[in-house]
Order: sequence, then C-alpha cells, then structure tokens
Amino acid sequence: MKKKTTINDEGMLKELLLFYVPLGMYTMIMMSTHNVINSGIARAPNAELNLAAYAVTMTIMNIFASPCFVTRQMLVALAKDKESLKVSRNVILKIATVSLIVIMIISFTPLGEFIFIKLFNTPKELMSEVKTAAVFALSLPFVYSLRAYSQGIIILNKKTRYLTYSVIIRIVYMIILASILPRLGFLGGATIGMILWTSGIGLEASFNFILSRGIYKNIPDKPNYTEGERDLSPKDAFSFVWPLLIMSFLWMLGLPIINSGLGRTYNPEFSIATFQISRNNVWIIMGFLETNMRQVSLIFGTSEEKIQYLKKFTLGVGVTLTLIIGVLALTPIGNWGLINIIGVSESIASASRSVMMILILLPIIISYSEYYMGLLMRLKSTKSLSIAKIINLGFAIFSVIGLSIIAPQLGAAIGAIGLIFGYTAEMIYVRYTYYRLVEAAN
Repeated sequence: MKKKTTINDEGMLKELLLFYVPLGMYTMIMMSTHNVINSGIARAPNAELNLAAYAVTMTIMNIFASPCFVTRQMLVALAKDKESLKVSRNVILKIATVSLIVIMIISFTPLGEFIFIKLFNTPKELMSEVKTAAVFALSLPFVYSLRAYSQGIIILNKKTRYLTYSVIIRIVYMIILASILPRLGFLGGATIGMILWTSGIGLEASFNFILSRGIYKNIPDKPNYTEGERDLSPKDAFSFVWPLLIMSFLWMLGLPIINSGLGRTYNPEFSIATFQISRNNVWIIMGFLETNMRQVSLIFGTSEEKIQYLKKFTLGVGVTLTLIIGVLALTPIGNWGLINIIGVSESIASASRSVMMILILLPIIISYSEYYMGLLMRLKSTKSLSIAKIINLGFAIFSVIGLSIIAPQLGAAIGAIGLIFGYTAEMIYVRYTYYRLVEAAN
C-alpha cells in the first residue's frame, strides 16, 4: 500500500505563526486605533452625537475609498517581479483616481447630502458635523493605495513583521494627537476623528513604503515562467481585481445599511453610537481574521496536505478568538475597558456588552469564510467572492431592516444580529463553491 505523503507539522506551524502572528497583530493594533479615535471624540462636547456623526461619515466615505483596499490582494496574488508590479501599480493609480473623484462629488455637491440623508437615513441634526468632517476624507484614496502597494510587496516576501512596526508608530502618533486635538476647542468631534484617521494612515503608509523599498530592490526584474504562464497585462489585472472591488464596495456598504436600520430604532443616536463602540471592540479581535486568514490560505495552500492542515489551523484561531470575545462580553473586564480606557458612558458600556454577547461566535464563522476565500483566490475565482458579499449583504439587509420595523426596541442588537446572519450565509456559500470547483476540476 502506498504511504500517504505528509508535511512536517511542527515546521509548518512555525512557518505559519511567523507569517500570521505579525499580520494578525498588525490588524489588531490597527483596529484598536478606532478606539483611540473614539476616545478623542469622547473628550469633545456632545460625545454621543459626535460619535454617531463620525461613524456615519467614516463608513460612507470608506464605501467609495474601499476599492483601494483590495489592491493589496491583487499584488499578493499576481505580482511576482518588477514588470508585474509596474502593471499592478498603474492599475492601483487608476482605481485611486476614480475613488477620489467620487469622494469629491459627495463632499462638495448636493448629491452628498442626498446620499447621507435619503439613502442612509442619517439624522439631519448630524449633517453639520458630517459635512465638515467629510472634507478630510479627500486624501483617503491615495493614502490607502500607497499603503496597499507597499504592504503587498512586504506580504509577498513574507516580511509581515514590518507591518507590525509601522502600525505601532501609527498608534503612538494617534494617541498623542487624540490627547491634543480636543483641547484646541475649535474642532468638532467628528472632524477630530477624521483628522486622526487620515493622518494616522498617511504616516503608516509612508513608513510601509520606506520599508518596502529595500525589498523591491531584490525582486527580479523579469518573470520566471512555468509552462502556461505569460506576462501580466492590465487586462489580466483588472479581470482579477474587479470582482474584489465589488466585494470590498459591498462589504463597506454593509455598515451604512446597518446604521440606516439603527436610525429607525427608538433612540437612533444612542443605538448607532453603541453599535459603533461594540463592533470596534470586537473587530480589534477580529483583526486576526478578516482579510488576514485568506492571505494564509492564498500563500500556503499549495497542496492538499497543506490545505487540510490549514483547516485545523483556522479552527484553532477561530476558537481562540471566540474565547477572548467571550471574556470581554461576559466578565467585568470588558465593561472596565469601555469606561476607563475608551471613556464612554456607563449606559453605552452596558449596552455595548449586550451587543458583544451576540457576536461571540462570529470569529469561528468568519475564520472559515476567510479560509475558503483564500483558496478561491488561488483558483482565480474572484467572482465568487463578490457573490458571497452580495449574499452576506442581502441577509444583513433583510434582518436589520426587518427587525428595525418589527422590534425597534432591540436597538444596537439589531446590527449584531444582521452581522451574524450575513457572515453565516457568506461562509456557507464560499465553502460550497470551493468544493464544487475542486470536484469539477477532478
């Protein structure tokens, strides 16, 4: 009987941890910057109103800057040499330019007010702060793109520790700035939040770019083809990335839709602020998963044995993060952190913990969704990722809008329920699609 080939579990685990832990730490620290921003806004007058105004501004502006996010995944999947990097860079610049034009239209024309109020149900009392803060979003497409390009080079060469270094510099800078800006007195809370966000990412992107230059020098000038491969063309790059652009756009669309549903609850400002705080806390932990786990299966899923090992690794990460969120939601530690570190009121802290309880199982759901997304990207099946986000969004919309109509007293919990329904549907779809494609190939 032929002996089945196996991998060195200990060696594989070490390689995965050296790649994944810095990547997860990077995203975890990055997500904690949202709490730094919230703490800066909370120090300004009318904290609850300003938290809601910032949440609305940031989520809607990120919808139209979001296409710049996924260009990092395009680089990791397609760019192997300086020629393909040049093609990818030109595609990134075109995407960033279109994104900037759209954000300018929203910031400076009446269409923006229509989008905020009519489409996303933003309370009119928030619009003064929203308009002022929106101007600071103009730099987002290019700082996002610079960061994506630099990080793509870094991840491609498995130097993920560089990302951790850069985000540490960013968060230290933001903590200092968050303690200074509220004292100036002439800046609104939402504007403070946008300044912290855009300048922090700009600093991080610049540092990433500096670190990536040393790696770039060692990248081959020309591709080394295996049979069946050819030069990467702009058409190839767009063919790969456009489904990811749609996926990212739809993913960013989810939060404003949830906020729109929360705007129909009994206390919309309180519900939006509570959901923003609780989601940000959970997403600090979720940073280890979202968009990172797919990088692991994309880069390391090179054989059936490794794919099976990665499935076990994925489960281990998901269970660990579920336990951490459980501790924050079910023990006094979470309440203490919300009140004493972030600086929110006791009423928001109490309501946020209830929302976090609903989200306890979300890490396991998202970990498997990310795992299968990475494998689908290896198969160049990026269209299925867009379909998955459409399914996610559809279930989230149905549950959030429906619950806001029939049970508006649930408040911020409606948003958490929408997230659970959406991500569960997404995970089921990407799992089914991956196995269907594998079966068809065999």
